[in-house]
Amino acid sequence: MPPSFEYTQLYTALESNGKTFNQEKMFQFIKHEGQSITLRYDFTLPLVRLYSQIKDSTSARYSYFGKIFRKEKRHKGRSTENYQIGIELFGESADKSELEILSLALQVIEQLGLNKTVFEIGSAKFFQRLCQLADGSTELLTELLLKKDLSGLNAFIEKNNFSKELRGLLKEIFITNELSRLENLVTNTKDDVLISSFDQLKEFSEKLSMIKPIIIDLGMVPKMDYYTDLMFKAYSSAANQPILSGGRYDQLLSNFQEEAIAIGFCCHMDTILKALERQELEEDND
Repeated sequence: MPPSFEYTQLYTALESNGKTFNQEKMFQFIKHEGQSITLRYDFTLPLVRLYSQIKDSTSARYSYFGKIFRKEKRHKGRSTENYQIGIELFGESADKSELEILSLALQVIEQLGLNKTVFEIGSAKFFQRLCQLADGSTELLTELLLKKDLSGLNAFIEKNNFSKELRGLLKEIFITNELSRLENLVTNTKDDVLISSFDQLKEFSEKLSMIKPIIIDLGMVPKMDYYTDLMFKAYSSAANQPILSGGRYDQLLSNFQEEAIAIGFCCHMDTILKALERQELEEDND
């Protein structure tokens, strides 16, 4: 189990690579030696550091259970302490690690006891390329995608001189789940990054659909800046927040002079428990 306190520098050192943590959400303190320390903001980065200290080329799998601590605005009604259960996988081949983690995540969802769940996959590469094509409007596009603001997105499209093909993709990015339609929209852009990212998501969807149907969300925005490729989330009709989330974050290892595939996910236990309670209440009232 990683310690409850970390040196703040563990998180702030990522700023030089553009992979930042929100310092406004960190609980920071000063040790008696004068060093800044932070209550554990997440589990992934401490485990990346642990793996880098092994200093060999073997793969490693870690599991964890504990609290993370993040400041939240009171009016949002979110707790500043949240329990997570998660796993991280380092050092396997890309195909093997992605399928292993996705399969495990799907199996976990099936074991939770929640009746109505949805599993979505997206791509940080796809998102980053959309931001590049947005030509300087990254912040606004990110906000629109996060909020799934269809009317705002349509207004954004009309104000910009995008290609006909990109306009078509953006107009349907929230409303189309049909695989063949998504494929046509992406292919029409003739953009290599968008096409290759979509093809990867399509392959995952086809390989794992026997476990559970998978929805491709091309408008998925990375929750953490360090996600670099595959991303995924699970939702329940009994919860207003994701019950599970994860993804690939290979570049995070480069901060510790390591080059390896890195992927993992966590279960948001407080959200899951509230969803189970709500589901039980609804069943009792039926």
